[in-house]
Amino acid sequence: MKVTVAKTAGFCRGVRDALDVTLEAIKGLQDGESICTFGPLIHNRQVLAMLEEKGIIAEDKIENCAGKKVVIRAHGIPPQERKRLRRVGASLLDATCKRVARVQAAIKRHARKGFHTVIVGDADHAEVIGLMGYTEGRGVVISRPEQVDELPDNWDHVLLVAQTTQNEEIFRAIQERFRSKYPNSMIKNTICGSTHERQSEVRQMCSQVEALVIVGGYHSGNTIRLAEVAKECATPTYHVETETELDAQEMKRYSSVGVSAGASTPNWMIRNVVRYLESIQPEQNDVRFTIKRILEPLVYSNVFVAFGAALLTAAGQALTGNPGSLSYCLMAAFYVFAMHTLNLYLDRDAMRLNDPGRAAFYQHWKGIFTSISIAAVAVSLWMAAAAGVLAFLALGLLVLFGLLYAVPLFLPTWWQRLSVLKIKDIPASKTLFVPVAWASTTVILPYLGNFWSNFQQTLYAFWIIALFVLIRTALLDFLAVQGDRLVGKETIVVLLGETRTWHFISAILGLLAVSLMLGPISGLSTAFAYAMLPGVAAYGWCLRMCLQKPLKEDPVFETIIESVLIGMGLCALLYNFIITLWLT
Repeated sequence: MKVTVAKTAGFCRGVRDALDVTLEAIKGLQDGESICTFGPLIHNRQVLAMLEEKGIIAEDKIENCAGKKVVIRAHGIPPQERKRLRRVGASLLDATCKRVARVQAAIKRHARKGFHTVIVGDADHAEVIGLMGYTEGRGVVISRPEQVDELPDNWDHVLLVAQTTQNEEIFRAIQERFRSKYPNSMIKNTICGSTHERQSEVRQMCSQVEALVIVGGYHSGNTIRLAEVAKECATPTYHVETETELDAQEMKRYSSVGVSAGASTPNWMIRNVVRYLESIQPEQNDVRFTIKRILEPLVYSNVFVAFGAALLTAAGQALTGNPGSLSYCLMAAFYVFAMHTLNLYLDRDAMRLNDPGRAAFYQHWKGIFTSISIAAVAVSLWMAAAAGVLAFLALGLLVLFGLLYAVPLFLPTWWQRLSVLKIKDIPASKTLFVPVAWASTTVILPYLGNFWSNFQQTLYAFWIIALFVLIRTALLDFLAVQGDRLVGKETIVVLLGETRTWHFISAILGLLAVSLMLGPISGLSTAFAYAMLPGVAAYGWCLRMCLQKPLKEDPVFETIIESVLIGMGLCALLYNFIITLWLT
């Protein structure tokens, strides 16, 4: 089955901001403090369940919020409720969507001038209830064009606004009637741009697929609206919260299915639906389906990761001119494989959210992977010992550091106040430590015995390999950012946000390109540095894809990211072979 995922599917900016405010509040809690949200933070049961696991309960009674830190939900609340919360001693953290806040401000401004306010939306929706609180008692909610005729004829000053997730077509129809009835009225189309884009994309997708699956909560207004838009296009539409609600036999009738999702639907839920649909065996042989089935076990088993590390050793040799050895490549491969695999078991929560398919794969093969990883550590240490005592001790420290990465540490009280109880809790630790570990294993460890004889070239190669692995790790972090945020995993994307990380990685790519061009000129590397420049361009394309297509097909995209390193390594093997022949 061909599955097309909408570019706009998933969290909108307002939802991301609300979650960021809430998760940052958790980190800042002092002893004895408690936190809650006033009403559900967003309309998604699965995300709310995750927040409950972190101790954040959604309270619907003001008296239950007394003395607590209270997060104002993304939909906003009436100003009267804000005052009552402050009276009971609540400390407010405002997570109201900025677009909703602008609508509230517009209503408040016009209400003070005596305007009546007409809100196009659902009267019982949290956002609309909040907006009504700013009308000073002169607000009316309508949801159909014919209701305009029921409004009083004698209103002189009238403001028309919309719930930010309202159906665009319905608002236009209401707007036409409203303008005819109140020629001098103020009309503000306050439908969120994100909502407009989602609905437009769904209409476009309806002409390209045989059926559409909309993923999101049944109480989510914008998700319901997406399903309505699809049905208006006469396309078979399925509104589901999870993949378990889809019938495989029924979905087999379609050869192409589109998937979109509401603004409060996390990527991992969309990904689950996509994986389920893609797992339905097509009646005719589909090359894309076959490729994904082949790639999944290779990616999940860290075969590409180990292969990439092995070949990066050859790249380091090509850059420095140091003599190569198969044992050096295998040492790096075994070490990287073991550390990546074991830490996935030690840090399962983020994987369960970001990639449920991989989580299930690892759980199924847990015994085998654990045994192989322990054996890989032993083999890598044995090979390091063959390279010398210093290499053995250095790799031993790297192994110890890797094993302790996700393990809680016994730390002084002053350190615990910083909320850093594991190495992985240090901000951006994974994104920064992985490149250092890879570059140390592939470039420095094999040559520690005579490190100072080729010091400058080795240090340069360390710099180049570390930058490539840094970019590779950050690109993979883009795939996992939502789950990482919820479980508190401090990657660079979580720390800086997607946009700032994009700019940061762009700068690193530029720095890497300049470094590669200057290496041979300055005598710090061989001419092989020039052969690595296409790798910079390939990662630039991957970075662009991270923003243009946030929900990527993981096994395929991960394979592309890992293949850049593998490709450079294969070029390095060829380069080393040619140089050897030339010298002999």
